[in-house]
Amino acid sequence: MEPPPQAPEPRRGKCGFVVLAGRPNAGKSTLLNALVGTKVAITSPKPQTTRYLIHGIVHRADGQAVLVDTPGVFIKVSNKLTERVNQKLNEALEGIDLVVHVADPTRASGPEERAVEQLILKVPKPKILAINKMDVAGKPFLEECRALAPRYDVVVELSAWTGKGVPALVDEIFKRLPTGPLYFEKYQVTDMPNEQWISELIREKVFLMTGAELPYHCTVEIEQVTDRPRRRKNEPATLYVKANIVTTSDRYRPMLLGEGGRRIRSIGEAARKELEVAMNRKVFLELFVKVDERWMERFE
Repeated sequence: MEPPPQAPEPRRGKCGFVVLAGRPNAGKSTLLNALVGTKVAITSPKPQTTRYLIHGIVHRADGQAVLVDTPGVFIKVSNKLTERVNQKLNEALEGIDLVVHVADPTRASGPEERAVEQLILKVPKPKILAINKMDVAGKPFLEECRALAPRYDVVVELSAWTGKGVPALVDEIFKRLPTGPLYFEKYQVTDMPNEQWISELIREKVFLMTGAELPYHCTVEIEQVTDRPRRRKNEPATLYVKANIVTTSDRYRPMLLGEGGRRIRSIGEAARKELEVAMNRKVFLELFVKVDERWMERFE
């Protein structure tokens, strides 16, 4: 009788969880995408774009780094959503192997920046200071950021937007990761569920195409994702997506719909085009606006 086949040994290498922490709009999501080499997290110029803990995976021959993009810290807690966002940052700092503090030299340090520093310094793990936005011409607070260097293991100056300095940050991250089993399959770049990724991409377009106040009063909920039957034998199936832009009040509906429905059509068209490029297939996207004044209470 032959012995049962043994399970293959898990792949091993440098591997660990790396938290990207910083104040709102420091460029954490842009940096995550630059490190991974593809779009994983949504970005916009508006604070509080990131609401979830997004995992992106950097693969190298010597291992993998699991990056966690976190929401920025908000000192003025005004609603359930902001409270939960701040809680997520605290949760992200538990059980990690390395912290990257993403600093912004274009803005003066304030209470939010100091709150981030206090959280990071409490973590008994290696710490990297990544001074972002080095491509920006005006950096009046660069020396203020550099003065933080003694509190960190190493400082890397970079531009997440242009990519300059990003490879150096990857090197410094991998130098400090422990050795162990690898968590993810090769070429997997995120562990985010597909529907969550689609909803986040649509929400990014809402952020980019609406006013300053509205995004914090809306979210995107996916109602259906399914393949539509092929019309012809050799024609690829179309991905059908039905989604709701959920807002807290009827007064925000006109902002989302736009005159004659132009804005929601523009949001849908921009999201559909990006989905088709990312998925390499035809997408049919239907968007609707719904009002639910209590959606923030359901946020997880």
